[in-house]
This record gives sequence, structure tokens and C-alpha cells, in this order.
Amino acid sequence: MTIFWGAIFGVPLLAFGGLGLCSPPRAKAAAARFSSSRAAAAVLSAVAWAWTAYECDTIGIDVFNMILKRFPGEVWILAAVLCWLTIIWMPKNLSVRALMGIFMLIPAELFKATRPLLPDGGFAPVTVLVILAYILAVIGMYGMFYPWRIEGALDRILSNAKASRAFGAALVIVGAAAIVAGFVA
Repeated sequence: MTIFWGAIFGVPLLAFGGLGLCSPPRAKAAAARFSSSRAAAAVLSAVAWAWTAYECDTIGIDVFNMILKRFPGEVWILAAVLCWLTIIWMPKNLSVRALMGIFMLIPAELFKATRPLLPDGGFAPVTVLVILAYILAVIGMYGMFYPWRIEGALDRILSNAKASRAFGAALVIVGAAAIVAGFVA
């Protein structure tokens, strides 16, 4: 399972980082296309809402269950309705906002796979995936409420060739570390 998570983290980081490292104008154009893509917004919103429904359905907190499980399938119906409403009422910055929501959901599933592999003390390769999940969750928490700031910061970084190459190199290193950690763990 760690190979899966290593690939989920590593491949996009390697791809976007490599683009930023090799061709800053193309990376900037790709980021702009992503942030304005209605298709990406719809797909990522559907994934985020479905994943949220799954987490609410399986989390086992009595207060949630009291509200969300009055009749079978209520959580899933709510997720479908909220996904549709989000897409039609919040199209601006939606692809980034939905991606940030997914970033916040990642640790819940990742930690199920990594918890048995973490040592009692010290460092193990799987720790790279855990640290990356925490970083993505924090970025997701901020970006969920301020997606335009994430877009603006990325635009500023990608507008400067040196900053874009440095950012791309950092993403490539982190992506490679995630892939290696996934295979080694």
C-alpha cells in the first residue's frame, strides 16, 4: 500500500516539478489552465465530496451518526447534492479548492497504511510519506479557504524563472523521495 501512496504523492510532484524546472512558461500555463478548468473542478469536487461522504460514513462518531445516518444513504445523497451545488454556485477557484479538500482528506487513509510501519522511535522511510501528508493537510486547510492566495503565490513563483526552477527542483526532490519511500517502506 505504501507503493500506491508513494506514487500518488510522487508522480504529480515529479511531473509538475519537472515542468517548472525545465520550462517555467509551460508550468505557468499549465497552472493557469488547471485553475480555470471546469472539467478539473467538476471531477475533483466529485472526488472530494465522495471521499468526504465515505469518511463521514465510516468515522464512527456518534454525533455525526445521529445527524447523518437518519436513513440509509443519507450521507451519499448529501454529498451528491453538495457536489452539484458547489459546482454551480462556486465555479471560481473551484479546481484549486477541491484539490485542497483532497489534500485535507489524504491523511485519514494514508495513516491506516503507515501506522503499523512506523517505528516506536527514530526514522523510517515511511516517515517521509507521513510528513508529506501533514504538509499537504496544512496547505489544504489554508487553501480550502483562500484558494486565490494559493493560485496567486504559485503564479508569482512561476513568473520568475529562477524561482520557478528552484520550486521545480524542490518538487522533483520531494516527489522522488516519496516514490523511493513508498517502495522501500
